[in-house]
Amino acid sequence: MDLSTFQEIVSDTALRGEILFLGIKEKGRRWIDPPDQGTVVALAPHQDDPDSVAVTMSLFAQAGCRVCYLIVCSSHGGVTDNYALKHAELNGELPVKDLVKYKFRIRLQEQIESAELAGFVKDPVEFLTVEEDEGGNLVESPENAELIEQALAASNPDIVIMPYGEDTNVGHALVYRYFHMCAPRLALARGKPILALYNRDPKTARISEQLVVPFGGEAARWKARLLQTHRSQQERNLQQRGYGLDERILRTNREIQQELQQRILEGWKDECPYAEAFQVELFL
Repeated sequence: MDLSTFQEIVSDTALRGEILFLGIKEKGRRWIDPPDQGTVVALAPHQDDPDSVAVTMSLFAQAGCRVCYLIVCSSHGGVTDNYALKHAELNGELPVKDLVKYKFRIRLQEQIESAELAGFVKDPVEFLTVEEDEGGNLVESPENAELIEQALAASNPDIVIMPYGEDTNVGHALVYRYFHMCAPRLALARGKPILALYNRDPKTARISEQLVVPFGGEAARWKARLLQTHRSQQERNLQQRGYGLDERILRTNREIQQELQQRILEGWKDECPYAEAFQVELFL
């Protein structure tokens, strides 16, 4: 499908208050094919955020789109001291002179490994150097807003995917806000629309699911493997919640499918027990 047609249909359908499904032509009646061209950027507050929407990213890539990952924060605070020191011992890297930098390197390497495993991210993963607090979280500053805008301008995206802003995670909320500030300027400067797809995350407080990507067990297992490459986050989630990052994200995908099935009867109920979901906004 042509990129501009895709953007127009997705936006118009959302404005009508209807739900559109991506990638299940033979299963449902309100479906749309992904575009066969264009640049899709995952604007990720944290290293594991692109893998939370991996099925959608893969559909865009398989159709012919260029897919890029833009990671905003170092997120070193998500790595426990115990995990970092154990990692250093196993890799013969003790003593660790700067634990903060070492934790960031762990998260960076995990995201690069995941992108390589996914196989559809042809450009190098880009990691921004933003102003952060002591936990590696994004702080509110004009400099950070400008840095994110410059990085987006350089990537020249047609579609941007990120967590929705009504989220208890400060990084998610700030990245959404900064994008929302600069997106009209970016669209005007490039002379072409930018379609934003805001995904539902485990910490999303409220969202309107307007574009839905159902998927089955095989895709769920593949997605789980990507999430499992973030080993520091797997361990932290197991310690704090009793289940891994992979299960946490797939639980949300299962919840999306179950909630939608209560509202909409579609043919993918049994074949696709999971779904990624997005709120849509078009910037002209």
